[in-house]
Order: sequence, then structure tokens, then C-alpha cells
Amino acid sequence: MVGGGSGQKTGDKWLDLDAVVVGIQKGHMRFELFVDPDLAFRYRRGENIPLQDILKSYEVYEDARRGERATETLVEDAFGSDDVFDIAPEILQYGEFKLTHEQRKQLTEEKREEIVHNISKRAMNPQTGHPHPPDRIRQAMEEAKIRIDPFISAEEQVPGIVKSLRVIIPISFESVKVRISIPASYAGKGYNLVANAGVIKSDDWEPDGSWKGLVEIPASKRQELYDDLNKLTKGQVKLEIVR
Repeated sequence: MVGGGSGQKTGDKWLDLDAVVVGIQKGHMRFELFVDPDLAFRYRRGENIPLQDILKSYEVYEDARRGERATETLVEDAFGSDDVFDIAPEILQYGEFKLTHEQRKQLTEEKREEIVHNISKRAMNPQTGHPHPPDRIRQAMEEAKIRIDPFISAEEQVPGIVKSLRVIIPISFESVKVRISIPASYAGKGYNLVANAGVIKSDDWEPDGSWKGLVEIPASKRQELYDDLNKLTKGQVKLEIVR
């Protein structure tokens, strides 16, 4: 039924024409919802947004574009409930939907910054023994015309990107792994020093408040981190190279 000139009434709600489809595969069946693209995107990124604002229709579909609704029995069998408000969080969190240009651009830029941060913490210039500043890495990525995939983890993309960057700048991933133990009274500040120096591979907060962890750091930063931790803890830090 058409009404109001701005949309179509369905599932006790007006369906705006700018609604997009988010869908999830459950076995051999697919279930879809009509949603607000911006609110769905923000919800998926952790914002607390009411479902009634995100959903453009309170119906569950097998094929939303064709208006083919899923039966209550099928929905119940797949999700354990046929209430759209019970199943919407799962579909919104894990379903597929087409990003807008601005959403894709935002995700790509965030992923680019994550990759730059990853490389700047782990790589160094073998000619100087010092890390490359983040701005130099960004510049080199532009010069190398690096393409970022917003849906692939930074860890997976870094090796290929570094290979391309070596054409532009001298870059080495020579690193060391260090096991570190910091007393409770210095654990907070010490953890921040470690996190800023390298990549924490594993860590554990002990019942007494002390911190133990395994960190991978550029070889060029090892002595600097040692000096900073010894100064902070007055020599009470424990450091061990892992071979």
C-alpha cells in the first residue's frame, strides 16, 4: 500500500525509499531486513542505536527487493525466535550489506591508518637504524599507489605493502621478541611504554597487579625501551630476549 509519498507501509512502519538490504545466510536459507544504511553502519561499529530506528520495516524477508517475506516457521527454525527485534542484532552484526561511498571511504582511511601505525612500530630504516616516521610511510604508500582493502586485516595486508614500499624507501622488519615483567606499582605506565614501542604478542595481568607480556619490537628500539623501563621501575623490571 503506497502512502505519504515518501515510502511504502510495511510491517507497521513506513519503508523509506533510501532503505538498503542487509542479509544473512543460515544454512540454505537467506534472511533479509530493510535498514537505514547510516544507522546500520554505526550500529555495526559499536554505537548503541535503538533497533526501531535502524529498521525500515519490521518484516523479515527471504528476498527483500521482491517483497518475498520469510514465514514465521522458517525464521523461528533459523534463529530460535520469529520476533524481528530478537533476530535483528545478529543480522546487523554479521550480515552483508552494500556500503555507501562515504562509509567505504571512512573504513578505508581507518584501515590505512592502522597499517601505517603497524608498519611504523615494527619497521626501520636499515641505513640509519631508526624507525620511519608515520608521515614518511604515508607518503611512500601514496607514491607506490598502494590500494587498501577495508575488509582485510592490517596484518594480512602489511607484507604485500612492505614489499611495494621497498621500491620507494629502504625498509627492514628486523625485530626482537622480549619477555617483560613489570611490578604492580609501575604496571600501568610500563604497559603504555611497551605498547607504544612494539606489538604485544601476549600478555597477562597477575592477581597482585603486576604485568607480564611478550612483545615484538624493532631491533632499533630495544635499547630505548630497556632504558625507559629501567628508569620507570628503578631497575625492577625483568627483561629477557626470546630466541
